[in-house]
Amino acid sequence: MGRGALFALLALVTALLGGVGSGPAMAQSQETPSFIEVCADKTAERGRLRYCDAYFREALGAKADPVLYLRDRITHLRASQEANAEDNYESFLTAVAITAFLTIATMILVVSERRIAGIAKWSTATSALALLVIIATMTIGWLEKYRAEDAAMLELGLLRDQIETEASQAIVTGGTLSDAQIQRWTDRLHDIGKRFAENYGNSSIVPDLDRFSPKN
Repeated sequence: MGRGALFALLALVTALLGGVGSGPAMAQSQETPSFIEVCADKTAERGRLRYCDAYFREALGAKADPVLYLRDRITHLRASQEANAEDNYESFLTAVAITAFLTIATMILVVSERRIAGIAKWSTATSALALLVIIATMTIGWLEKYRAEDAAMLELGLLRDQIETEASQAIVTGGTLSDAQIQRWTDRLHDIGKRFAENYGNSSIVPDLDRFSPKN
């Protein structure tokens, strides 16, 4: 009877020690992996630390949908703005070159052509000046469009960083994303879009309807 009780006590102690030893291992196996590990391929591709959809999807499940949607939307908007900013800047540089060429050519023509006299000379100069004013106006418009695109692109990048870091912090601390957080991100995206539309619309007297087409 005493020997049986002793064996039972030893078995109980062994089971308890085994449970204590396996506890940390189980907790470690259930720990959420770092985004550095999950997003290693994307980080290697971009050459810098980057979050990826897989990290949020694995950690948050269906609750990651708002994060994934906002990240995707911001990424596409920034890509569109980057392409348009480049086009506007190239147009600006081209217009500057044309303006400089026409200015010099007109001055040389009016000054050197002796057959153009009186009212005819001033008429030629006035026509050339009017053309230069139009080109200069369009040039300034392209520059302002570039600035509007570039500013919005920067703001969107900062918003994406905020979304990713706040979502990652919630994952690491074992918390969850609140409705207030998601609403704040959405409101900020709305404000950025509204501010960009106003700045872009006021940048030039020439309308650019294609810029706000459904594909953008």
